[in-house]
Amino acid sequence: MAKINGTDLLVYADGTLIAYQKTCTVSWEQDLPDATTKDSSGWEEHLNGTRRATCDFDGLYSTTGLSAEDLITYITGRTSCVLVINGTGVPIVGEARPKNLSVNAAMEEPGSISGSFTYDGPAWMLTGDYVALATGWSSASLETFTSSGIKITSAIETSGSGVISSTPAEMDWSTGDVLKAVFFLTLNSGTLPTIKLYDTNGGGILSNAVTLVEGVNICTMTATGDGTDGNIRIQCEANVNFSTSDIYIFKT
Repeated sequence: MAKINGTDLLVYADGTLIAYQKTCTVSWEQDLPDATTKDSSGWEEHLNGTRRATCDFDGLYSTTGLSAEDLITYITGRTSCVLVINGTGVPIVGEARPKNLSVNAAMEEPGSISGSFTYDGPAWMLTGDYVALATGWSSASLETFTSSGIKITSAIETSGSGVISSTPAEMDWSTGDVLKAVFFLTLNSGTLPTIKLYDTNGGGILSNAVTLVEGVNICTMTATGDGTDGNIRIQCEANVNFSTSDIYIFKT
């Protein structure tokens, strides 16, 4: 039986590692409203109620990397993030907001910080399929394009339009399948691009087009046709300059 070393489980907010982590705990739970009646034969019965997921963490106080100050800014700025926990073999991904953060300072001990994130909706434990769906990004049409793994580090177009495609172009999907893209986008200037499903084997565009937003993106693309040699296409118009965190693509 395969074992997982807890040291390998690390929490990333908007693609940046929270500095100097010591522990993290991800929890899923649901309310169970009482539905017991006289017909329950003396046993409690319940309905499935509201579901929630949380991530608790603690670490040492840091002034570098994703620091204590940066984490506190999520609360003072009332902003959410794409929270990713890596190290389980498959990442746990979702949009989350910090519920609380505490700075702890004991005498003659390292300062520490602890906190709890609550997910807006589910925390998806992505299946291994996401690795096969997209392992990188490429563009032959943008004026400037660089990437690192599944992260776009720079995408610039000042005239005309350009396309960024996920690699390899070997995705398969059926009509009605739902694919999701989860990532954080930093817009330096210009107009926001769109994202869609594209079949390179003659099918063309085979989904709705989702206009990206600054910050957290959780894009839902529903296939309008069967794809045999498909990929994810990001369409960029003139005057755009942006970068992203890791872009996770998976089928729901």
